[in-house]
Amino acid sequence: MKEIIVVELIKLKGSKIFWIVILAPAFMVLQGAVNLLRYYDLFTGQGQNAWEQLYTQSMIFYVMILFPVLISVVMTLVARMENAHHGWKQYLSLPVKKEVVYTIKFIIACGVIFINILALLISILISGFFLGLEGNLPWQNFIVRPMAMYVAALPVMAVLYVVSIRHKQMTIPLGIGIGLALPAMLVANSKFWLVYPWTYPIMAALGVDMDLFSKGPIVYFVSIILLIIVFLSGSKNFCQKDII
Repeated sequence: MKEIIVVELIKLKGSKIFWIVILAPAFMVLQGAVNLLRYYDLFTGQGQNAWEQLYTQSMIFYVMILFPVLISVVMTLVARMENAHHGWKQYLSLPVKKEVVYTIKFIIACGVIFINILALLISILISGFFLGLEGNLPWQNFIVRPMAMYVAALPVMAVLYVVSIRHKQMTIPLGIGIGLALPAMLVANSKFWLVYPWTYPIMAALGVDMDLFSKGPIVYFVSIILLIIVFLSGSKNFCQKDII
């Protein structure tokens, strides 16, 4: 198992995906910082915490635009490394179990996305200190909300992973991932958000600022259940399917 993990990490290193997940959040934070400076008096005029406002402005751009796109890209690239040039056939000709390979690739992909979230938080901290923001840093929100967003996004990761494994063409999982993310911006502001998992990360990251987020704890329970169902279903299908 250790050898499989090392091999997968080497493959990802060669794909340059780590540069994307580390640097991309900085552009979202830059947008948030510019927006904060432009409307600084409005955002902080009633005693609001400047750090909290920087987080909110950065997270709006991140969770609605970059995060769903990044999930689609990461899951597609992880599967693409094997889908291209009959990689699965060569990989599984080795003495490895299908379910182990399937699980490790998913865990590593989720780990890459987690690194992206850490890069976002570091970018916010650097931006805030650079701007000389006043007020106490809301550490609890900075930690709890992004981690909640990550948990809420797990079923989306699982769905796109399954789709990416099943389809060799990159355009299919990318199109599905990005296509389903676009309506989430609208659905998140309606009473139907609970039945649309693509809204869960948005609600978890920004829910305290939305009147509709009254079923917060349910989201995490539903997310874990959906993750288990989708992942196990995909794993079973992968193990039973003949690799050609």
